[in-house]
Amino acid sequence: MEQVRDERVKQVAIAAGILISLAVIVPGLLVGWRFLPGLWGEWLGTMIGILTTPFFMEASFAILGLVIVITLNHWRISRDGDEFVEIEAPAEPRAADMRAAPPPEHPAAAGSLKEK
Repeated sequence: MEQVRDERVKQVAIAAGILISLAVIVPGLLVGWRFLPGLWGEWLGTMIGILTTPFFMEASFAILGLVIVITLNHWRISRDGDEFVEIEAPAEPRAADMRAAPPPEHPAAAGSLKEK
């Protein structure tokens, strides 16, 4: 039970870290792109302008969320290992496996047929 709680705390901490970093980076870019010199500032200003238009803003946050989910899932799979189990079946079944033991006869049924 303690391990499950620790895992939940880690998950909440990772999610909070992602949300806090986005809450700092996005407004920081919106406010701070004007202070960058030269081509870098112009390019970042253009990208911020494009990404904050109504349609592109929702799409960019959806893509960003998808990238975050895929990245976290990849990290979890690489940490926990593969969940698939492969069962190896022999190419040719052995003859002993094909022969089934005859079902045991019930003594009452066998005796009742002989008595009649």
